[in-house]
Amino acid sequence: MNKLTIGSRGSKLALLQSKQVRDMLLKVHPHLDIHINVIQTQGDKNLDKPLYEIGGKSIFTTELEDALLNHHIDLAVHSLKDLPSTLEDGLIYTGSPEREDARDVFVSNRWETLAAVPSGGSIATGSIRRKAQLLHQRPDLHIIGLRGNIDTRLRKLDESKWDGIITAASAIHRLGLQNRISQYLDPEYFVPAGGQGALGLETIVDREDVKQMASAIIDKNTTQCCQAERQYLTQMEGDCFAPIGCWARMENDGLHITGYSSSLDGSRYLIKTVQGDIIEADKLALKLADKMIQHGARELMA
Repeated sequence: MNKLTIGSRGSKLALLQSKQVRDMLLKVHPHLDIHINVIQTQGDKNLDKPLYEIGGKSIFTTELEDALLNHHIDLAVHSLKDLPSTLEDGLIYTGSPEREDARDVFVSNRWETLAAVPSGGSIATGSIRRKAQLLHQRPDLHIIGLRGNIDTRLRKLDESKWDGIITAASAIHRLGLQNRISQYLDPEYFVPAGGQGALGLETIVDREDVKQMASAIIDKNTTQCCQAERQYLTQMEGDCFAPIGCWARMENDGLHITGYSSSLDGSRYLIKTVQGDIIEADKLALKLADKMIQHGARELMA
């Protein structure tokens, strides 16, 4: 195989991520001819409505997956948190390069921390999970819906009287906009979305050539952590219609996985953590899901 076509969304961040994957592949396979095919998704076209009104996570991935299945592209590069935890038949998540920061961040032109925002202040976010976690910590705040790429979100913040926005650290980092971050939110309390901070590579199940080629840039620890998060979300039947988060990471004594779910208004919530050997990542994810379900997570999410 000497040619590879990568499928990417057209946003500045998505293209940057796809170019990072291309450059990583070229380091290992310098003779490869790599083309990036820009594909517009439903999520890029419809920026007015919340995700849950227009089809959830798959609005960022369906067109890319169709292009894979129709052999128009060989490899799709996603922000892994956008990739549904259960894939279409015939497709496979092949893994992730090393993960960026998984945390959420508070971005503000007025305040250094979320705690400093006065009662009645306005915070914008497009995520049901972030909204619920905000309302749990600060039920006195006014939460505003927010869609669009990072540049759009920052521009809306700059043009508004909002007190801040909540977004992913990884997106800000990748675009070199770290100076905009006011505060990193503690992931043990403000639990990230499953897969947040990681890129997800997807291809057709029987494309052994593509899987072999991509394997050289896959980070084993990142992929095992992300697979555990995806396993947890599948077990919890979690999508972006419910406030749900999951964060797996390697610490000195092994793999730690934290799960989060709550009611929509954040008033009732659950956070649980399990730990064990990374070899048993899948079992740990199932153990965490069972623990959450036993403590009423499904009822909360309903």
